[in-house]
Amino acid sequence: MKINDFFKLMSPKLTVLVTTIDEKGRPEVSTFSFVSPVSFEPPLLMISVGPNKHSYWNLTRVKEFVVNIPSEKMLEKVWEAGGKYDPGESKIEKFGFKTIPSDKVRPPRLADCPAQIECYEEFSKQAGDHIMLLGRVVAVHADDEFVDSKGNLKVDVVRPPLHVSDNLFAFPYVTKSV
Repeated sequence: MKINDFFKLMSPKLTVLVTTIDEKGRPEVSTFSFVSPVSFEPPLLMISVGPNKHSYWNLTRVKEFVVNIPSEKMLEKVWEAGGKYDPGESKIEKFGFKTIPSDKVRPPRLADCPAQIECYEEFSKQAGDHIMLLGRVVAVHADDEFVDSKGNLKVDVVRPPLHVSDNLFAFPYVTKSV
């Protein structure tokens, strides 16, 4: 195994769809699996993006984004949204994502995703060949049928895609309390 393949040993990883907008207000979507909560108070999460991604350029100009948590039934769209496309071409339109307005940020939420997290960028920092962005969570949305009474995602119902590597995803859901 090559040292640069270390991340494959840290799999599977939650895979999300991040929506951004450009300076003209045009929305875009991209797939992220380098994503993690960072702090409870204040509520912060981290996404990591390659500087060659169109979403990176949107994030450097409009420092707001939405982390949309997809379900297994969206896997094909999740995979396609991670591909490289002409910046003039909308992946939201191309793949038929339905959008709804966000409450606090300008980028839209994805209507078909069971949960969405709206964020303002706190800061970004170069981290090797990626840019690490820290987002302050300013609004959270989750359909009641997809979360339990404590706010936990019902992973056995939603079955969010977990990225292993390349085009390989896992869906091994068994929940246990200890």
